[in-house]
Amino acid sequence: MILNIEAKKTPVFWVLGIMLIYSLLMYEYFNTIGREISSINGKIVNSTIYQYIATFNFFIIILSAFVVWIISSFLFHIFSVLLGGVAEFKDFVKYSGLVYIFPAIGFVICLFLFNSVELPKTNIDVFFKTNTKLITINWIITISSFMCFVLLIPIIKYLYKINWLKAIGAIAIPLGSIFLLGQLFSKFIF
Repeated sequence: MILNIEAKKTPVFWVLGIMLIYSLLMYEYFNTIGREISSINGKIVNSTIYQYIATFNFFIIILSAFVVWIISSFLFHIFSVLLGGVAEFKDFVKYSGLVYIFPAIGFVICLFLFNSVELPKTNIDVFFKTNTKLITINWIITISSFMCFVLLIPIIKYLYKINWLKAIGAIAIPLGSIFLLGQLFSKFIF
């Protein structure tokens, strides 16, 4: 009950602000990597086509972050309700947006770490797989994103008034299903 009351007090602008910050940091991270890799091959970064692609990526990444947030929140909400929970989607979507602060912090840390990486002129694919700093960056992004899902478990438990096992299931079932579908498609399509 406390979570439900606090969710109604949480301004929507905070949630949208966190999501915007997260999406902007994600864009900056991927743009930085793309710019660094492209600069190895010459003057591609200064070309007009690269600027158009970067602008297009900016809008696609921001839009994608918001779409993924809403769809994943809806999936978790549906499974929470199917497992016996009772709560409104608008309350849950506020909490699910607030926990994106952790991957946003992860992207900030990774941006600072990536700026200290010296990319080689050749064998960049091997370098990305073997460089310890880049492996650390990948782990930071993975763990900070995983924190969202872990933090959603108690939110679902208390907001939907279900037990811990059902709250874990409300997160694990959609994520596991998406993972298995991805594995299935990767085996048959690629």
